[in-house]
Amino acid sequence: MNNSFYNDFAARFAASTLTSLVESFNSQVGNRGFNSVRAAHDRALIDELVRRGVDVSAVFDGTALSFAHHVELDNNRLVIRK
Repeated sequence: MNNSFYNDFAARFAASTLTSLVESFNSQVGNRGFNSVRAAHDRALIDELVRRGVDVSAVFDGTALSFAHHVELDNNRLVIRK
C-alpha cells in the first residue's frame, strides 16, 4: 500500500464527520475496481472509524473488508442497511 495515498486519505477522514465517513463507505458499495489507491482509501477509512470507536464488525473482521451492502450508523456501530 502506498503510504502517501494512505496519509492523504487518513488526514481527510480525520477531518470528516461520522456521517461523511459512512457516505464514503457507501460510495464504494458495488465498486469492483481495485488498485493501490483504493486499498489506501479503504484502509484509512476503516482505521478512522475504528479510531473513533465505531464497531465495524458488520463489514470488517480484521482481515477482510466487505463492500457488498450499504451501511448506516446505529449507536456507534455500522449496521447493514435493509
